[in-house]
Amino acid sequence: MFPLSDRDVLARKAFLHLTEEDERLLREVHSLLSQHADALINRFYEYLLSDERTRRMLEAPGQVERLKALQRTYFLRLTAGNYDAAYFSERVRVGQTHERVGLPPELYMGAYHRYYQIATEIIRGAFPPGDARANRTVQALGKIITLDMSLAIDAYIDSAHSRLHARNEELMRLQAAKNVLTNMIIHDLQNPIAGIRAFLELLQTRQSGLTESEMDALHEALRRCDDLGEMVMNVLQVSRAEVGSLDVNAESVDLADLARRSVSAFALHAGQAGRTLTVDAPGELPIRSDQSLLKRIFYNLIRNALRHTPRGTRVVVRVGSAGAGKAEILVSDNGPGIPREVLPLLFHQHGGEQLRAAGLRVDTGLGLSFCRSAVNALGGTIEVESDGRSGTVFRILLGNAP
Repeated sequence: MFPLSDRDVLARKAFLHLTEEDERLLREVHSLLSQHADALINRFYEYLLSDERTRRMLEAPGQVERLKALQRTYFLRLTAGNYDAAYFSERVRVGQTHERVGLPPELYMGAYHRYYQIATEIIRGAFPPGDARANRTVQALGKIITLDMSLAIDAYIDSAHSRLHARNEELMRLQAAKNVLTNMIIHDLQNPIAGIRAFLELLQTRQSGLTESEMDALHEALRRCDDLGEMVMNVLQVSRAEVGSLDVNAESVDLADLARRSVSAFALHAGQAGRTLTVDAPGELPIRSDQSLLKRIFYNLIRNALRHTPRGTRVVVRVGSAGAGKAEILVSDNGPGIPREVLPLLFHQHGGEQLRAAGLRVDTGLGLSFCRSAVNALGGTIEVESDGRSGTVFRILLGNAP
């Protein structure tokens, strides 16, 4: 916005109808106001010191006297009658200074109004009552003070924009650093997780030497290893989604077959955990989507349903056509449900703390955050329904279904 060009100067003066006649009147009253400058400034600072908020800003020893000297220069310039680009720049700097020291705009505007009141009293006191020239001079003074106020507010806005721009750049820098660190951590974690799983699978081949309880522990260790791998991938994908770089590879996908395979992957775990896991899917349901993302959405929703419900819960995965070229995915359970007041938090990356405060058992909370990001990237919608007493349903609508 700054510096202002000569065209900007002329446009602003024209908008306020600040004419050559106004400038002449202000030059003519300059001598009068100069004689009363010290009294005006003293009255002005009495007003500032009467308000606690401005008084606190003027507490430093000697500060009021220093500011009075600067104010005198400002006041005399107000009626100099030469309102060119240099005047505009000078007034902008005044506004920037007040913004920098933290003077709120409402106090700034109030102080300007008081300034105008005192100067008006001096002008009217020097002319006979009702004198037309006094009226025109007061109007001219009002225009130039309005101009000063507008430049000051512009300076406030410009400084705020500059700070916001600098903050955004810093946030972008921090986000980039975070992404680099996230990718490094993910890379470093994937290797040991793969190594642990390989050793567990090797141990599984020697099951003849293990007791039944040891085999159960081995299977549980393998599941936990898969859970950890999924959590690591969630962190990576949520981080990518934050910066809009979650890749989508569209291909032909049989959603019904994918649902059946996803349920099959958790069938053993569900039985051992005392849950019933079933699938309701048509013979085929071809859509065009990203099979990898869909598989991870299924895995996250099924895993959550098994993890956060008690023994005896029935979990059902349903897929089908929703009409209008859309496919629907439902993952439901007949568990104790989720309180309605916390439902909006489920898909948020940082909602875990509030969920735990509500008495819900949650992990990182990144699984559902990933699901939301992935469904959005696929052009679909995801929502959750629960009355907080019985059952929960996650519903996903996807496009490109026949």
